[in-house]
Amino acid sequence: MGDPFHLEKFNHDFAKDVRVNDVDLGSMPPQDMDYFLVLDLEGKVEILEFPVLLIDAKTLDVVDLFHRFVRPSQMNEQRINEYIEGKYGRFGVDWVWHDTAISFRDVVDQFESWLSKHQLWAKEQGGKLDRAAFVTCGNWDVKTKIPQQCRVLKMKLPPYFMEWINLKDVYLNFYNRTARGMMAMMKQLEIPAFGSHHLGFDDTKNITRVLQRMLIDGAEMKITAWRHPKFPDKVHFLFENRI
Repeated sequence: MGDPFHLEKFNHDFAKDVRVNDVDLGSMPPQDMDYFLVLDLEGKVEILEFPVLLIDAKTLDVVDLFHRFVRPSQMNEQRINEYIEGKYGRFGVDWVWHDTAISFRDVVDQFESWLSKHQLWAKEQGGKLDRAAFVTCGNWDVKTKIPQQCRVLKMKLPPYFMEWINLKDVYLNFYNRTARGMMAMMKQLEIPAFGSHHLGFDDTKNITRVLQRMLIDGAEMKITAWRHPKFPDKVHFLFENRI
């Protein structure tokens, strides 16, 4: 925190970056959730970045940020260095990743403490989210990548990853037009892009701004995908018309 370059590059004033005017909130329909957890993972081989923005569903304010860089468990140091240079070197933050990355197990432990602090989750109550839902840009993050990472580490899939809201599918069925990714949605909604695409904590800001706009326009955010309780690899979907 004493490094000016770090403070400039990793400015976590998310409340300012995604602020909404109060006048825009009047036309919003009530939502089933009290909070949205905007999640955008980075890393195709193993998860490298785990950012989550906590959004109040009524005010659309940013309540808090959880952000961790994640160290792969199945690579040697040379492969990790190549992987991180290729992923984060172009953003100039590869050295920050090396200084701060922790194991996925530790990320999950810290994330659960963070959820508990906000009274959104309790292990003794079955482990599901309370009054909150993950919002992702696509199904890949929660449907595919997190279970894949858990299998690599021989971890049980956390029960709060049993359902989620795929913003792309809500977008398609609400506006009746196709947008295959975050940048396409932002272009169609005339929302200027913030920061660097494929840098997780910047992408969560941009996904949040799309979410806010859709809510202000009158979209209703419902769970769009959920796992079968006995067969987690089997996923059910809300919409027939999906990206």
